[in-house]
Amino acid sequence: MEILDIYDSNGNLTGRTMNRDDLDLSLKEGDYVAISQIYIENDEGKFLIEETAKNRGDRFLPAGGHISSGEDAYTTIIREVEEELGLDISNDNVVSLGFVVDSRRVRFIYYLKKNVDINSLSIQPEEVKSINYLTADEIRDYVQKGLMHKSHEKILEKVLEYKNNII
Repeated sequence: MEILDIYDSNGNLTGRTMNRDDLDLSLKEGDYVAISQIYIENDEGKFLIEETAKNRGDRFLPAGGHISSGEDAYTTIIREVEEELGLDISNDNVVSLGFVVDSRRVRFIYYLKKNVDINSLSIQPEEVKSINYLTADEIRDYVQKGLMHKSHEKILEKVLEYKNNII
């Protein structure tokens, strides 16, 4: 049983928790759960995207997951990338880009510039079916086709805004 903290729309903890299995039943108006997600970009300007396993919705998304109760967003992203991809990014320059609020989720956003050989990764088959690199335009196309959630485009736009500001 995974316990999740409940957040408000400003990304603040409310002091309440819930069982992840009761997600749709326990959230009241103004309640949110938190997710930590990361766009990992290679030198070709492509982003590492997972295709989730059939039992996880058979969708495409950046690596990440729900923030467990008592855990912070950064710790979660390090843990989730290790679990899902077998990739340790704890010593890399992971950049926090704030969060977006969407679909009863506070989505904490991270960005990492790193060349990752997808053939060297050890994916978690219970959660991840496959991994691939996509361009920003391909991600937008996946969102339009309903293969990715609209929030992933919002997250991508924050990543691209960050990249434009550091150039």
